[in-house]
Amino acid sequence: MSTPNEQPGPSQPVPPGYGSTPIPPNQPGAPTPPPPGYQTPPGYQQPGYQQQPPPQQTGDFKFEMPKDMPKSMNDVMPVGGFAGLFKMNGLPQMLKVSYILWLVTAGLGLLVGVISFLGSLVFLGSGFGSVRGLIATLISLALMVAVVICAMKLKEGMQWARLALSASVIVSFILLFLGGGGVGLLGVVAAVFMWLPESTAWLNSRSRTPGY
Repeated sequence: MSTPNEQPGPSQPVPPGYGSTPIPPNQPGAPTPPPPGYQTPPGYQQPGYQQQPPPQQTGDFKFEMPKDMPKSMNDVMPVGGFAGLFKMNGLPQMLKVSYILWLVTAGLGLLVGVISFLGSLVFLGSGFGSVRGLIATLISLALMVAVVICAMKLKEGMQWARLALSASVIVSFILLFLGGGGVGLLGVVAAVFMWLPESTAWLNSRSRTPGY
């Protein structure tokens, strides 16, 4: 009967994980080498060594819905109202450019939308306008207001606002076929800037910060 402190003999197999380092050959306790011509069976692991798990492959893009989706109208409206419309303190450069482009896009869209709405009313009364164009213009005006609100929430670090602004680009292309206006080329450029790595890293850091 062996004791816990007894070293295994040359003829005894070394249990897996025995010792912190491999035992040199021709030393007491070293495993007996296989005879010439012996083939190691598949999956065989030499005693005293632990097989490392295969590295996990990363880098696959996986889309996830934002976890900061608004639960009420208070979560949708900008903090402090529209008083901080032109404040951009703390924004990274790329997101600051995106925010400015969104404001310019919304301003131009509101101006064009009001002119188109008045024109639609005039032509509608004279028989040259269409109800579909008037409805599309009203939707365009509402879209521009939503762009301003979402841009301000984007400035606060809300992930859902970035998703909503991206959706506004798609809605704009649909409105073009209905006779309305949209975010145009400036909105597309603004959407690209807010998805750049610098902007994404800043938004992710804000979402991990308590209180946001």
